[in-house]
Amino acid sequence: MGTGPHLCFLHGFCEDSSIWDKLVDELKAKYTCLTIDIPGFGKSSSLRMPSIPEVAIQINALLRHENIQTCTLFGHSMGGYVAAEYLRQFPNQLSAVGFIHSTVRSDSDLKKANRLKTISFIEIYGSAEFFKVFVPSLVASHNLPALKDELTRLVNSTSNQSIVDGLIAMKNRKDKVPFLKSFKKPILFLKGELDEHYPEQEIYNQASLTENVQLSVLSDTGHLSMFECPTQCHQEISTFLQFSEDLLSTAIS
Repeated sequence: MGTGPHLCFLHGFCEDSSIWDKLVDELKAKYTCLTIDIPGFGKSSSLRMPSIPEVAIQINALLRHENIQTCTLFGHSMGGYVAAEYLRQFPNQLSAVGFIHSTVRSDSDLKKANRLKTISFIEIYGSAEFFKVFVPSLVASHNLPALKDELTRLVNSTSNQSIVDGLIAMKNRKDKVPFLKSFKKPILFLKGELDEHYPEQEIYNQASLTENVQLSVLSDTGHLSMFECPTQCHQEISTFLQFSEDLLSTAIS
């Protein structure tokens, strides 16, 4: 959708590309926006999700099919893991990259163990019981009453198989810090002040490792700023895109 430089958006775990709808509506006046359903989710639910590196290869093939030579790639949570892998494999095909409530680090041993426990839980009790715990973790507690029904509808279409495949892919991903450090183009880290998925200091440390970085922290926000505070999310991403354009202009001149 839209016209102008290409932006590509990757959703998170148990989500689909619709999480970006409000943001794309604002950005499409200046940019060509492409939103993708990762295999196993949304309109790609008939596919099996492979490993994170394989998903990055599939994303690259899709962009090449669309004749998109370079883009700014944004990934939310699990989508950020794919974006980090894309940065490792195809850095020259990125104009910039944004990690939206995400990290470039691999899972800790504790988180890997918890993912395996979640798989066992789903195999016994199914996705409906899992979502009762998962949905409240997506947003700050004070935002949950207004968003719970919408978020439940969003995740409910995810099959048990896709949940398990996603958990395995996330557990097995590798650390991308060395590739973050070597990437000299603009990088965005956007996090919610109340997001409990990643330690605050971990995100600050990652941002400090790179030269051309914007770190945006949204107050009173959890893991899904696109839903919790869409206006502020749009403002921060627009600021980053202008930051990227200014750096490119400086480099050219």
